[in-house]
Amino acid sequence: MNHEVLEEAVLQPPTRSALAELTTAPAIGTPSRTASRDNKTVRVAIVHDWLVTYAGAEKVLEQIVACFPDADLFSLVDFLDDRSFLRGKPVTTSFIQKLPLARTKYRTYLPLMPLAIEQLDVSAYDVVISSSHAVAKGILTGPDQVHISYVHSPIRYAWDLQHQYLQQSKLTSGLKSAMARLILHYIRNWDIRTANSVDGFIANSEFIARRIKKVYQRDAQVIFPPVDVDAFTLCTEKDDFYLTASRMVPYKKIDLIVEAFARMPERKLVVIGDGPEMQKIRAKAGANVEIMGYQPFEVLKDRMSRAKAFVFAAEEDFGISVVEAQACGTPVIAYGKGGALETVRDVAEPRATGMFFDEQSADSIIAAVERFDAHVKRFSPLDCRANAERFSAANFRERLFAHVRAAVPALRNATLSPYMPYVPERAGPTANAPRILAVDQSGVLGGAELSLLEIVKALRSRIEVVLFDDGPFRTALDKAGVSVEVLDAGALRNVRKQGGSLPKGAALKGLLSLVRATAKRARNAQVIYANTQRAMVIGAVAGKLARRPVVWHLRDIVSPEHFGGKQLAIIKWCARLGLSHVIANSAASARAFAELTQFDDKRIDVVFNGISAAPFDALRDVPQATLRERLNLPQDAFLVGSFSRLARWKGQHVLLEAMVLNPHMHAVLVGAPLFGEDQYEIELHAFVAANKLGGRVHFLGFQHDIPACMCAVDAVVHTSITPEPFGRVIVEGMLAQRPVVAARAGGVLEIVDDYENGVLCTPGDAHALADALAELRSNAELRERLVKNGYRTALSRFGTEAYVESVERILRRVAASAKKSADA
Repeated sequence: MNHEVLEEAVLQPPTRSALAELTTAPAIGTPSRTASRDNKTVRVAIVHDWLVTYAGAEKVLEQIVACFPDADLFSLVDFLDDRSFLRGKPVTTSFIQKLPLARTKYRTYLPLMPLAIEQLDVSAYDVVISSSHAVAKGILTGPDQVHISYVHSPIRYAWDLQHQYLQQSKLTSGLKSAMARLILHYIRNWDIRTANSVDGFIANSEFIARRIKKVYQRDAQVIFPPVDVDAFTLCTEKDDFYLTASRMVPYKKIDLIVEAFARMPERKLVVIGDGPEMQKIRAKAGANVEIMGYQPFEVLKDRMSRAKAFVFAAEEDFGISVVEAQACGTPVIAYGKGGALETVRDVAEPRATGMFFDEQSADSIIAAVERFDAHVKRFSPLDCRANAERFSAANFRERLFAHVRAAVPALRNATLSPYMPYVPERAGPTANAPRILAVDQSGVLGGAELSLLEIVKALRSRIEVVLFDDGPFRTALDKAGVSVEVLDAGALRNVRKQGGSLPKGAALKGLLSLVRATAKRARNAQVIYANTQRAMVIGAVAGKLARRPVVWHLRDIVSPEHFGGKQLAIIKWCARLGLSHVIANSAASARAFAELTQFDDKRIDVVFNGISAAPFDALRDVPQATLRERLNLPQDAFLVGSFSRLARWKGQHVLLEAMVLNPHMHAVLVGAPLFGEDQYEIELHAFVAANKLGGRVHFLGFQHDIPACMCAVDAVVHTSITPEPFGRVIVEGMLAQRPVVAARAGGVLEIVDDYENGVLCTPGDAHALADALAELRSNAELRERLVKNGYRTALSRFGTEAYVESVERILRRVAASAKKSADA
């Protein structure tokens, strides 16, 4: 059953504090309650619904553990990859932990959860603290035990949100609907009955306290959940953009916010987050909406600090991100229902920190934004920060500890120890990080290899690279200090992705040899990371032999335009045989792969390529004349640069046709035919000769220093005639601070906003390309705007830090999941 609890927030290290002597707990399974009382010790058990991620409920759990560091932990299931916030504590789990597919489908066991929570034995403890948004409060306790339940919400999909849940799950009619309604009826009856065993309720907001009163007929003490306001710094200078940040799931209503701003093109919106609604949200975005996807904490904090306002459209029980925004001094525009009413001071109140809208609709959001702009001077960053500090983690710990102490006579004299940082016994952030075998088919330095290079440089201490061909890529890996080995691909290297036949004879022998050699090396790693299509085929089979999970970094659009029919069949077969997860370099790549293979969306993540700005920034003070002289390019011409291997689908011929139509500029072609495409290069030279373009077209061939070549030209073009999976050259052009003209298709649409950070043209249309380049040449103001916005886009959305962090996070998660399955 679908269920989301609170706003996801950034992981902060847990801490050591409180009850050093009074809550010393003997090992689970050997309790002695009489000895505990004689020694004036109090045994504490903490019960949580399920441990599968780190979100709002887990932030509360983290602080409860910080208050009672010697307590024992219980949960229905524990599938955490990173358990640092639990101080490395073991967790006693229920029988659901060992049921089939429990790691990913644990919610489907909702009918068994009441039984499962009742089987957890906490009878040896004096105090039981349950952290509950589902069934944890139903833990069985005796008459001499004190049970305090911190309730994030009564089971929302069983109570007031039942009909919304059934509708979203498409269970409004039929046999499945009847079964679901019967189960939820049973859950409601059980939920009411078990409320009687709770000695005291704590609610995370007045809104939830009213729910508790409505459902259980019990009063609840309100203790707001902890927000790490100290992790956010006050910023008094705001930029002219709005921000929303959230997990992209239906009830967060991010789509409504994006739709509203798409109808306000004069206002800019930045969206941070990822999730199953990503494609729906991207489809609604206008040119003024920048969707950044998942971002590391530093990027989130930067945008939250500089935003004009934070927009929030969900009906949340509390809403941590709303408080985090105010901690940055940023006012909030929020839906006027739920926890936001308790965390935001409306514009009608003294020291206002935001304003509300009445309906979850685009029209209501638009009206609220317009009202906000009219009253923007009434909001003070200092007032926002002061309001946020009411919800600090320190306040939470003090109030929770005081509440428990008042309820437990044996704790009346206990004091809360100072909050001290928790330092894990196992030093180093990579202590539990998996070893990785990266596999790539090529020795050349193409876009896929340059992107892999960023990953292996960051993870060099625990990654090994296997290549199926030698060349400049191997040299670059050696120079980066990465362990690399080149395997002989033999005749297999002649097999092309557009080829019409399957490998036979010598090629098949080479295939089997590569599989065996790769499997042998994979046994020293926890996960295989395949960077290219042929590497994925080898990796999928080798992963089966070595019993290792395989992650494919998909950098192609797997469609008939790019692959032969038999190659597509092989990809589909390998996906079913041995792929654990896919990282796609764009939503366009992800869509094509999902359509081909019917792969589960949960096993596909979109991670944009990360490209370092450093090589481009290093050339900032080098005169363009110096670079042109070095490359033997004319000093006074308007130079248009194309940067790609020479291949028909890359469309260099379209640029040459545009040169015929526009005699006032020169073309610079950087790249060589890499994969048997020499005939295309011959055709390009023949076209130049036939149209007398020899003085205006400059073939530079393969170049190592792409940043220098880009900074030498006046504009960068991307001319692919079939959809590009990503479009690395576009981002590089933005980093070089050159205006970019690109073909309107594929992953390019996820990078370029037309006439904002680049110009889009119809693929293969030489006339449109010539017109766009002529406009660029004559319009200095347009060039300046595109350069400014393009550079900002490249830095914020395609930086290497977020790229490496995202890929590493996925590899770690897949390796941990495989280990759990193997251990089960």
